[in-house]
Amino acid sequence: MPGKTREDSQRTRDTILDAAEQVILCKGMGRTTMGDIAHAANVSRGAVYGHYKNKIDLSIAMCERAFASMEIPVRIKGESALQTLYREGIYLLRLYSEPGPVQRVLHILYLKCDESEDHLALLDIRNEWEAQRMADTEELIIEAVANAELPQTTDIKLANLYLHSLVDGIYSTLFCTNRVPEHKWEIAEKLYQAGFAGLKTLEN
Repeated sequence: MPGKTREDSQRTRDTILDAAEQVILCKGMGRTTMGDIAHAANVSRGAVYGHYKNKIDLSIAMCERAFASMEIPVRIKGESALQTLYREGIYLLRLYSEPGPVQRVLHILYLKCDESEDHLALLDIRNEWEAQRMADTEELIIEAVANAELPQTTDIKLANLYLHSLVDGIYSTLFCTNRVPEHKWEIAEKLYQAGFAGLKTLEN
């Protein structure tokens, strides 16, 4: 009987990671066991341990797979810094609002992963995610100020924090509550467009 191919192994890993996303999202990092994940993936515990040495190792792979699937918008030729900032914000809103690996993993990192010593590796991933987002947008804000798209007196740090708070706030309001039962995305875009204009008011 032929052995497993590389493709077979990858399918097994994906099945395990799919199951991990669902189980951890439901039970939380602290209460989830490798046995829970094996059961949800319909594979043996040995199969799970054959690919991942422990729950943290598995969870890191889960996060890496989700973030690797992201396609952050590339800068369009001739596009201004402010236009790129706007498109990236819309992209992140869609990413957060549409069910998928990235949404599930971010939900796990922020809401299902307590700040214990056991989870330091995952908290580092969360912090790196935040730091990269903040660094990317700050660079664009600085460029927008240099090109007079934003006032020269713009408070760079405050504007950057505001922009991320805008995205997070819209997502939380529309997709984590029942305040708006219909046309969520249409309203999300309108709120973001209105809030984005506020960047020009954040001065020192």
